[in-house]
Formats: sequence, structure tokens, C-alpha cells
Amino acid sequence: MLIRKAVAGDEPRFKELIKVFQSEVPMADWELVGKAFQQIIKDAGMGSIFVAEDNGTLLGTITLSYPVAARCGGLYSCIEEFAVSEMARGKGVGGSLLQIALEEARSKGCFEVQVNNPSRMGYPVYLRYGFIDTGKHLKQTL
Repeated sequence: MLIRKAVAGDEPRFKELIKVFQSEVPMADWELVGKAFQQIIKDAGMGSIFVAEDNGTLLGTITLSYPVAARCGGLYSCIEEFAVSEMARGKGVGGSLLQIALEEARSKGCFEVQVNNPSRMGYPVYLRYGFIDTGKHLKQTL
């Protein structure tokens, strides 16, 4: 298995992987999702997208964004999407993606990594890797 930064051609499979969130999290229309994907891979200051690949098949993905907050002294990171294909679950793909994401955030000088509204499947993975449940998440869709 290879974990690498996503490239433009990964967009269709990336979309397939994150469709698992549709029942839990409202999504933008898929054209906008694709445009955002392309923006992120072109502008490293916006975020990072990693994919796990085996023999040309994408097994999983994780995305980071890089907001700035005074309380953090600058950058922090949010995990925005984290998905592993059904066939690859339980094989260490998620843990490997999460470790790469944490290393990337550290290398950018982020104060912390947050996960807002984790999925039911992702929640126990985050806890296994040292994340702490800090309470409520509020939002307003615009």
C-alpha cells in the first residue's frame, strides 16, 4: 500500500469514497465537491488531500484544512474527510492515513488537529489514535 498526496485524476474515486458520509453530513453538490478538490490539490495553503492506493485502486482518503486562530498562535488543522473503502476496512488503511495526516499537520507547524462531527465509523479510530472528545460542535449552513 502506498500513501501519497492526491492528484487531479483522483477526483472521481475520491468522490466515491466520501459518498459514505451522505447519510450523516450534508454535502455540497458534486460539481462543487470536485471544484473544491481541485482547489485544494493546487493550493497547499488551503489544505492537503492524501490517498491510500494499492495496485492503482484507491482504498481510502483523508483531507486536512488549515484555518488560523489567535488562540492557536496561528495555524491549526481540521480533518475534513476521512474515508476507507469497505473492502479495505480493518486492514490498517485508516490508521496509516491518520498518521500521515498528523505528520503533515506537525510539519506545517499546526498547534492542534481537530475533527468536527466525526462519523460513527471514524469516531473509534480517532480515539485509538489519541484524540479526545471535547464536546459539542455547532454550525450553520449558509
